[in-house]
Amino acid sequence: MVYHYDPRRMLALLAGVVFLLAAPAAAQEARLKNITLSSTDDRMVVSMRVEGAFTPEILASIQKGVKADFIFRLRMYRDRRMWMDEKLFAVNLTHSLLFDPARQAYVVHRSWAQPPSMETRSLAHAQALMTQIERFDILPLDQMQRGEGYELRAKVELSRVTLPFYLRYVFYFVSFWDFETEWHSVFFVY
Repeated sequence: MVYHYDPRRMLALLAGVVFLLAAPAAAQEARLKNITLSSTDDRMVVSMRVEGAFTPEILASIQKGVKADFIFRLRMYRDRRMWMDEKLFAVNLTHSLLFDPARQAYVVHRSWAQPPSMETRSLAHAQALMTQIERFDILPLDQMQRGEGYELRAKVELSRVTLPFYLRYVFYFVSFWDFETEWHSVFFVY
């Protein structure tokens, strides 16, 4: 059998390979939603949530006892025209989720919350705790100037985990642990 080079076949094959490689990446992408800034009597607070953070692979690993860590990176800048913006605030908030098979419970640790650790038997409740920040204090209002422009930048990363020794060979290629949202910005005038 003689094979004849057909550019249309090669193009169709290449398009099929690109489509198959791009489909898993497009299937579920983590993103920040509902970034809300508000003020109390004396402080600026932020709330937000992440959507699409828990893929089936991540959930299956959590059920096996692998710890998942989300890192929320928050930055606040004062807009200065014709000059570099002034960084007012930078913090990394960590949320950790661990399933305890002996007690059949999920333990969620949020570095900023009071109390920092909560235990629940509901996976949906554990996911909600992991993906939300509610009314986190950013700055005292007396550090802000009326009429000035400000920018809040936020992103979320799923930190790379160090697997227990016995799982390193099982999860040799852990590509589903790689997720990071883009920086999201909220501009406002105080």
